[in-house]
Amino acid sequence: MLGWLKRIAEDIRDRVRYSKKISPEGIRVLAVELQELAGVAERVYPDVPDRTARIQRIRSEVGQLIDLTERMEFHRLSAQRRLELHHSLERSRAQLLDSMQSVPAPTDRIQ
Repeated sequence: MLGWLKRIAEDIRDRVRYSKKISPEGIRVLAVELQELAGVAERVYPDVPDRTARIQRIRSEVGQLIDLTERMEFHRLSAQRRLELHHSLERSRAQLLDSMQSVPAPTDRIQ
């Protein structure tokens, strides 16, 4: 019984500490940013079919997440789950930016 009470106290503490990051609006903003970034990445990789398919899958999944943040089921998720989701979105954004930066320039000349 004490473990149950401890988990509730930790959940409340996490909700207060990370309230902006794990709020539905905070996660929605991060997801919209990731979706827009994926759109840009899709234009960067127009001729690479496997990357294009992966980017389209990211856009689709992020779109589903945006829809989910508007539902009450999302509010019922624990603070820990939402914090993990937030960290996952941040990692995805960083990976997408890294992959976009690794694309070779279309020309050797400096503009």
